[in-house]
Amino acid sequence: MQEYHNIKIIGFDLGHGETALTWVNANNQETTPQSLLINNRKSQITAIAHHPQRGILIGDIAFQMSDASTFDIAFKNRKFDDKGYQSKITEFVKAIYQHLSATTQINHEDKNYFFVGCPSGWWQEEIAIYQQILAASLPNTTVVKESRAALMHAKESSIFTIQELQKSVLVIDIGSSTTDYTLVKGMADTPIDFGHDLGASLIDKEIFKKTLEIHRQYRQGKEDIIRLGEHLNENEIWQLDEIAQLEDIFKQTPLYKNRCELRCRKAKEEYFNFYDLHEDNLVNVGSEDIQRKFKFMPLVNGKIIEAILNQSLSELEHISWKDAFEKQLLVVKQKLAEQDIQPSAILLTGSASKMYFILDICQNIFPELPCKRDGEPELCIARGLARWGRVYLRTAGFIDEITSFLDTELTSIVGKYIPIFLNKLAEELADGLVEEVIKSNIKSWRNRKVISLKELEIEIENKAKTWLISNSANQKVTNCLLDWLTQVQNEVQEQTNSICRKYGLPLGTLGSKKINLNEQTEKVPTSISFTDLTGLSVFVGHLVALIVGVVLAGLFHVLLFAGILAPILGIVAYFAGESLVKETDIPGWIRNLISDKRIDDLATQKKPELQQKIYETLTTDSTITIKLAKSISEWLTESVREQADKARLLIA
Repeated sequence: MQEYHNIKIIGFDLGHGETALTWVNANNQETTPQSLLINNRKSQITAIAHHPQRGILIGDIAFQMSDASTFDIAFKNRKFDDKGYQSKITEFVKAIYQHLSATTQINHEDKNYFFVGCPSGWWQEEIAIYQQILAASLPNTTVVKESRAALMHAKESSIFTIQELQKSVLVIDIGSSTTDYTLVKGMADTPIDFGHDLGASLIDKEIFKKTLEIHRQYRQGKEDIIRLGEHLNENEIWQLDEIAQLEDIFKQTPLYKNRCELRCRKAKEEYFNFYDLHEDNLVNVGSEDIQRKFKFMPLVNGKIIEAILNQSLSELEHISWKDAFEKQLLVVKQKLAEQDIQPSAILLTGSASKMYFILDICQNIFPELPCKRDGEPELCIARGLARWGRVYLRTAGFIDEITSFLDTELTSIVGKYIPIFLNKLAEELADGLVEEVIKSNIKSWRNRKVISLKELEIEIENKAKTWLISNSANQKVTNCLLDWLTQVQNEVQEQTNSICRKYGLPLGTLGSKKINLNEQTEKVPTSISFTDLTGLSVFVGHLVALIVGVVLAGLFHVLLFAGILAPILGIVAYFAGESLVKETDIPGWIRNLISDKRIDDLATQKKPELQQKIYETLTTDSTITIKLAKSISEWLTESVREQADKARLLIA
């Protein structure tokens, strides 16, 4: 097994509003991710500034340098063709990397792997471009959807049990720019995503606007939210002309607007951390000095926040933030219901998930589901990325070995068992044709419900076709295939157990694929329909067509003229002539010579001959063997790969 010494795995949660990094060693399977500190803090605002003397500054230091020449915040988005965006991301990531190096938190003698998060709603093409941008500044970069990281952290930190995660978990990641609703089914590697442009930064912007508005309302005597004079001194409240000057400054110098919006964000976070204390009292997070003439202090308390959360916003199609979140969650619930999916739990992540009303809305819409949240949601993704990266690296060899097994050995295993399946299939079909078709139709002829042997031949052929596509035949083929697949899976499990044992996995990890019959099988009469075996439907349809088209050609001869009606054929030939046997309306007294017991006994005796005929037909057509081997191998390959990916959660 590969040695993992001197390999450091870094989870990099580069958020629109906040950034955090954590790390683990690849060779230690048990350690909890530790934070990498930027400006001596576990998380930082996603901000970058250019200072005439100090150069590029990031995070809170960038915010504190009021004399910086530029100041940018919240610049992570999907504008991948924007050169300015690419430049900011590259500068920020490079500065982070240089800071980690300068503070000796990473050692260049080690091999450092960076796992960077992205929203669940991003397309694969966007992820590829984003990874390419990051790779210019970070070595060994892999982009991971944040929902995967959140679930990995939830599993490893015991927020969820592995049993809960093996069901369906709805991950709601509320970030600064987007809210991602991701359903992860059984920890499958391809989540079902519902991404929306609903970010908590909209609230920051509204606090900024509302602060100016409340000052203006006071001077105009039109206050409708709070009485500003009860909170600020008269000289602290701007005059109307000062408000106009401020608005001009914000338009002409985005640096000031960015700084004030960030100050508003800090006020919002402080409010939701201690909202009981600020129902009436204003939050105090300091003020922003603007050109040494104005002091911008965000106005935030319970009444103001409620007004902001419930006012219509043009960015949200003229509905409020709270209504937009509730509406989106209802859409997600409807989409899940349309796919007949019932989540087992909800996981809330992202700093904005601390807002108290988020939990209230989730529990109102999904009252039957437990809703869980990490104690430090701002670090949840970074920790999950590090954990996922460790599992990803430690399972790379495991996945390689599984892939090699699938490519080189699986088809031969399946091929070895195909004659067993075809023989059992021939037996089941022969049994069904004799019991359900032959006996009953000969008895109908004997009782003169069918006049001539020619008509009997046609009737048997038609009834055989009908039976072969019936629920009864479908069930026989289904059971036969399931029994056979169990044998194949047993050998696949034996082969993969050695790989599982090598990586410390429970034996049978890759052999636990369950095959359940679809309750709606009868609606697909010419194919076997399983929830897990959909890839075999086309093959089974071909198989039935082959049996109908080829086997029936000899069916009447085998069962009719080779023994069952032999006692009367000589009599009929004597009276009507041998050439007219099949066309003659044989008298009832002759028909009655064939008793029910005689029909049953002779049909049973001839069953092996029919079984052999069917088996020869199936094995003579080489396309049957090839198609069956291919179909089964493809299904098992998909099954084993899915199990292998889930096994990553079990490899510590």
